[in-house]
Amino acid sequence: MGWSCIDEASGMSRSRRRRRAFTLVELLVVIAIIGVLVALLLPAVQAAREAARRSQCQNHLKQIGLAWLNHESTHGHLPSGGWGSRWSGDPNRGFDKEQPGSWVYNILPFMEQAQLRQLGKGSAPGTAGFEAALTTVHTTPLTGLHCPSRRPAALYPADMPNMATEFRFLEAVGTTGIVKTDYAANSGASYQTAAAGTHGQSMWQPSNYSQADSSGRIPPQFGLYEDKCNDPTSPYFQNGISFYRSELELTRIEDGTSNTYMVGEKWLCTDAYEGSAEAPGAPNTSWGENQSMYNGYEWDNHRGAWTPERGSGPGDIEKFQPSQDQGGIAAPFPEVKFGSAHPSTFNMVLCDGSVHTIAYDIDYLIHDGI
Repeated sequence: MGWSCIDEASGMSRSRRRRRAFTLVELLVVIAIIGVLVALLLPAVQAAREAARRSQCQNHLKQIGLAWLNHESTHGHLPSGGWGSRWSGDPNRGFDKEQPGSWVYNILPFMEQAQLRQLGKGSAPGTAGFEAALTTVHTTPLTGLHCPSRRPAALYPADMPNMATEFRFLEAVGTTGIVKTDYAANSGASYQTAAAGTHGQSMWQPSNYSQADSSGRIPPQFGLYEDKCNDPTSPYFQNGISFYRSELELTRIEDGTSNTYMVGEKWLCTDAYEGSAEAPGAPNTSWGENQSMYNGYEWDNHRGAWTPERGSGPGDIEKFQPSQDQGGIAAPFPEVKFGSAHPSTFNMVLCDGSVHTIAYDIDYLIHDGI
C-alpha cells in the first residue's frame, strides 16, 4: 500500500510537470490571426510612409518657390526658360535671356548650390576645362529636385541628340547617366509647348554660340520668336511664367501671384522612371524625360494645361489633365502635363511661394486659368 501511494504521488507529480503542446489547428489559427493583423497594419504603415514622403515633396517645392522669389528679387525677373533642348547651363552667360540653360540651372545659387553653379566659369566653351566642369555639374544629383515618392536623387540615362556644338559632349554623358528633376515650371496653356511644338512646329534654336551671338547682334530669329512668345495673337504666345528666353517680372502676372502656378510635380510614365529608350513609341520612351534638368526650354522641365487650340475632340482635354503616374502610355500628349506618383493629388507651389495640394480631378477650366 505504501508503494501504491508513492506511485500515485509520483504519477501526479509527473503529470503536473508534463507540458501540453499546441495542436496543428491551434497553430494555424495563430498564424491566420497574425496574417490578418499584418494585412490590417500594412496599409496604415504604407499610408504613414506616403504621408511623410508627400510632406518632404512639399518641402522641396517650398524651397524651390523661395529660390524663384529670391531670383526675382535679385535679378528683377523670374528664372528664364532658356533657349531650348539643344542647350544647357553655361556659367559664363548670366541669369537673363542670354542664359541658354534652364530655370533649374538659374536657381542653383538660391538653393545653396552657388559653388556648383560657378563650375566652369571663366573657361571657354569647347575647352577641356569647360567640359570637365560641366560634366561635374550634370552628374551631381540634388535631393531637393526629386519627389521621394517617385525615385531617389541619382543619375538616370538620357537620350539627347543634336545638342549645340558647345554642349555636344553631354550626349555621351547622358547615355551613362545625368541629373534630372521631378518638377516642372508652368509654361501655361499655350498652343506651342516648349521647344518642340505639339503641332509640328518648333521654336528656333541656334546650333552654336556663333550663330546665337551673330557677331554681337541679336539674330533676327531670336527677336522674331521673342516677339511671337509675347504676342497674344501668335500661335507661339506663351502665357506661362517661364518659357523661351523669358524675363517675366512678378508685376506682369495679371491674375495675381496667389492664383498662378509656379512650379509643380510633372507627370511621368512609370516605365520611364529609370531612363528613356530611344525607340519611338516604346512604353519607356518619354519625350518629357530624355533631357537633363539643365537643358533649356523643353518638356522635361516645363509643363502646361489644355487650351482649345490643342484640340477639342473626345478625350483631348483629359490628355492634358493632371493625373497619377502610370505605365504603358506612349508619347506625346501625356508628357506636357502635370501629375505625380502620389495617389489622388499632386503638389504645386504658386507664385506667392505658397505650396498647395491639388486634386487630379480639378476642373480643367480652373487648371487652365491658374
